[in-house]
Amino acid sequence: MSVTNRTFGQIPALTGLRFFAALMVFFSHYPIPGLNQTLMLLQNSGFSGVTFFFILSGFIITYNYLERFESSPAESTPNYLFARFSRIYPLYAFCILFAWMNSGGAIAIWPYLSATQAWDDNIGLAMGLNSPAWSISVEAFLYIIFPFAIPILKYTGALSSKNKLFIFFTIVIAIQIALALYFSISDKRLLGSIDPSSPHRWLYRDPLNRSLDFLLGIFAAIYYRRFFVESLKTIKKWSCITYISIALILMVMTSTTIYSNAFKWDAAYALPYVTLILSIAISKESKISKFLSTPKIVLLGEASFAFYLIHVMIGGVYLKQATSSLPFTLIHQALFLLIIVSLSIGLHLTIEKPSQKFLRGLTKRKRSPTKYIPLNIETPAQTEQPTQANT
Repeated sequence: MSVTNRTFGQIPALTGLRFFAALMVFFSHYPIPGLNQTLMLLQNSGFSGVTFFFILSGFIITYNYLERFESSPAESTPNYLFARFSRIYPLYAFCILFAWMNSGGAIAIWPYLSATQAWDDNIGLAMGLNSPAWSISVEAFLYIIFPFAIPILKYTGALSSKNKLFIFFTIVIAIQIALALYFSISDKRLLGSIDPSSPHRWLYRDPLNRSLDFLLGIFAAIYYRRFFVESLKTIKKWSCITYISIALILMVMTSTTIYSNAFKWDAAYALPYVTLILSIAISKESKISKFLSTPKIVLLGEASFAFYLIHVMIGGVYLKQATSSLPFTLIHQALFLLIIVSLSIGLHLTIEKPSQKFLRGLTKRKRSPTKYIPLNIETPAQTEQPTQANT
């Protein structure tokens, strides 16, 4: 099947995959004690799920908006930004307000309501109130740069030249490696996360650095939409790449060498996550893709935004028992996880979806007669579900 006559429909497996990325972040905050070093490293490295979300964000937004921003970026930007706002902000603001009121209202709330906290050098502010919310602050910046990214790539010819696209992709990967190498060999590698000059500050939570992940997702989506030629042989190859990508991610997560240097914050995971996302999108009939596409897993993926936002905020419910046996600990944490999953599904169904529907309905009468396919979403913010080509 050629690129020109291939249809681009939904990719529910990517929605399902979001839940497991959120689960990784969960275990990085609530690791099960008493396990061997490999399993402890696997849990502690779960923060890398945030890198997955930023890359997936770039992929899905480009998958849905590529043609629209290629042909008419100025006209498309208002609807696009309002769609992002409608999907992300209501539940985000709800959680921020709850966390602020829980704090007694003594903390300045404006940086959080405006989603600008990630820009602050002070980790107490950047990751304050509800710590996972810093990534939504980064997402807000990524949403803003997207309307500029596609026209620039069009101007450079990267939308019509696979070689140019590959060059841009290689440059971004090289920048990520160079930055990680710099922080790994300099004295800054020893700085703790609270230091404004630390690798945690500049590689993990800095919006500008995270825009590199976002760009990788954009490049992957352009490749998929413009240059990937679908055939049974290539699909089988990409199905194998799915397993290779997962194996590589697990190897990196459990590597003591990676965990002890600045590569862990982003660079070590960027390429494996890109190939995982792309391979899942391509090999829709693989066993992994089919599993991730099952209704229950997709529902968990749809609720992963709420899961991500609340799992730290309600952490007071989970009190670690220092002297408990491993079976007791496993059951205890399983019950806690079940509570968070249940609450996240409830928030998704009662706040996230209805508020999005309401806000999008406000602009329905103002839309042009041209058929508009609504967004179905993103990040740990949420990542919107791919729909038809111009969603």
